[in-house]
Parts: sequence; C-alpha cells; structure tokens
Amino acid sequence: MRRILLAFCPLFWAASAWAQSGIEVPDIGTIVDASGILRRVQGVAGNFRLGPAIASEVLSAACSERVCLAKTDSKVLSTTGEVEAPPGPAIFGFDAAEAIVYFPGPRTFARWHDNILDPLECPVDGEVLALRVRGGETEIAVRRDRRVWRVHQDGSVMDWIAETAGPVLLLREGVLFATPDELILRRRDAREVRFALAGAETMTVMGSLYIAIRAGGTTYALRMEPGNERLFLLPGSVP
Repeated sequence: MRRILLAFCPLFWAASAWAQSGIEVPDIGTIVDASGILRRVQGVAGNFRLGPAIASEVLSAACSERVCLAKTDSKVLSTTGEVEAPPGPAIFGFDAAEAIVYFPGPRTFARWHDNILDPLECPVDGEVLALRVRGGETEIAVRRDRRVWRVHQDGSVMDWIAETAGPVLLLREGVLFATPDELILRRRDAREVRFALAGAETMTVMGSLYIAIRAGGTTYALRMEPGNERLFLLPGSVP
C-alpha cells in the first residue's frame, strides 16, 4: 500500500522530476488507461507522457485540486489510505477535501472524508451520470429516456441539460457532454465551445484544468482553460 500512496502524491512526482533532471515536469492530472492501470500524466499542452503505474485493477478515478480518488472493485483509494466500498465503478463529485460518491451497482450515494464513507440519502430516479458540489449543495446529472437533467439531492429538477445518450460531466462553471459526433462545453454564461469527436464513451476529471475523454479505444485530454480550450491526443502507453 505504501507504493500506491507514494506514487499517487503529486508532490512526489514534482520532487522526482527535479531530482532526476533538474527540470520540473508539470503534472496535468491522472488517468486510468485501457488496461485499468492508474497513471499520472505529465508534460505541457501537446507534449504529454504517461508516468509509471500507480495502482492496478482500477475501475474509475478522478482528481480535484486537493483530492485524488480511485475505485477498485472493492475499495476507494486515496493518497492517505483506503476504505471498503461496494463492488463496481464509482462516480465522484468533489467538495474541497471531501467528495460525494455514487456507486452505480447498488445505486447508493456516500460522502467520502478521511477515508470514511458515510451513506447519503439521495432519492434520485434515472441513470446517474455526474455529480457536482457547489455552494454546499450536491447537484446530480441524471438521464431519463435520453433526456439529461440537473437535479437536487432530493431529486427535484433544477434544469434541462441536453438530449444525449453520451457521457456528461458537471464542471465547476458549466457542463460538458457528448453527442454522437461532438463534444459540447457549455459555460455557465451559456457560451458553448464545440469539438469534433465521434463516439465519446467516458469522461473523467483528470485535474483542475483537464478532462480525459475516451473514444474508440483512444484517450484525449481536453484543456478547460477559458479562451484556450483545446483537445489533445494522449499517448497510449508509457514511453
């Protein structure tokens, strides 16, 4: 377990890069590759590399500015430990140093803090796609008959997002969703940025500025910086 925790820490990566080459290689986030290996992504826009394995048999993972969490079949892993969890993947929504977690298998919610999972009551109907905590309130993206809605924790509707069968992410200041042929980034002010990408299957928050998108066996990194949004191809294996 110590190996996982050490490699999972961004500070370790920065120190390691500095010690080996005298040049600090920036981290942009964390991804789960096609074989279920959790890896850091390092580099600058358009010139990325994947770091060595952090953990294996990972079903899902996500990072905020302060927390990184990964889900294996039976545990939630963090930089400080692990906790037993329901089987299957998980969906994460971050709240400072805590997180709201949804387990699609048993259709249950929990609040993660200090490697503890406290059950949450969220009577939500439909397919849960994404979570966001804003202003202390949990918001949930759910799909009902191809229509995607943003709802409160009690299940009441806040607004409509889109009609799509693709993946959806609730972002800090907007929403990202996929149609069969495009990625659509809709900012809070209703401004939209579109990217041509067919067949997006999953979206994962890599870190504060990047989203990982998997489509057709290929993984992309979407830079979210306002005014500098761009889609990059990520390397498929460790150099």
